[in-house]
Amino acid sequence: MIQTRAMLARLSISQWTARKYDKSVSSEVEKAHAAHDAGRFNKLLVDKKLLDPIAKLAGEVRTYHYSVTLPWTDAGDRLLPSILFMDYTTKIRKYRDAFNQLVSDLIAKYPTEVQAARNRLGTMYVATDYPDVSELRSRFAIEIEFVPVPDAKDFRVDVSNEAAEEIKENITKSVEARQAQAVRDCYRRVHDVVSKIYERLSDEKAVFKDSLIKNASDLMSVLPGLNITNDPELTALHTEITAMLQVTPKQLRENFQARKATADAADAVLAKLSWTN
Repeated sequence: MIQTRAMLARLSISQWTARKYDKSVSSEVEKAHAAHDAGRFNKLLVDKKLLDPIAKLAGEVRTYHYSVTLPWTDAGDRLLPSILFMDYTTKIRKYRDAFNQLVSDLIAKYPTEVQAARNRLGTMYVATDYPDVSELRSRFAIEIEFVPVPDAKDFRVDVSNEAAEEIKENITKSVEARQAQAVRDCYRRVHDVVSKIYERLSDEKAVFKDSLIKNASDLMSVLPGLNITNDPELTALHTEITAMLQVTPKQLRENFQARKATADAADAVLAKLSWTN
């Protein structure tokens, strides 16, 4: 049962945008151009460079979250295999610590930046646009919520037996459909990394980055965990691709035979994916 092999993980990252809509300036611009409903002027309250490191790290957290989870609902819930739970929570904890440190760095510079904004914004400066330090810190957070995968057997609501059975059936069908979607996502990821390897390596003149191989290796490191249904075809693909990746980017650039062999191996994997899916 998928309920014992995985859980739902919901990632939430909040950040202060440091932008503020200025209704007065927006009206002045429209008046100057004889325009109406033409746009909105949003002030940048602090130097964007102060927030860039936080935004960059937040992006890394989201990328990692998506790399070790599978799609479940459009509402943001992702399927996290139980076997990856410990590694996931450890990594998220480290990300959160780094995130909080960057926020502390921002707060240390915040009073000086607010003073600088008085000159930079001129008459657009409004003191109340700026939250105090305690409020500013609360604007930043990385939160993870874990909930169990729905199980029709645990449905307990005071409705008629007929209605309860219908709801349980809907729950079961929904879980099965989303589980199938998660498996398809595994195949899609495999196809994406292998097709990129084939496209770059089959062209003798094509230049490629080390990330071409690293991205595939990263996927192979988590694919056994993502294979929540123990799909034998995915297991076989993992073995084949892992063997294919026993070569370095440097070797692929310098050794034509290694490059061709890897391209041929990738082509063979793609052929199998065409009928597997």
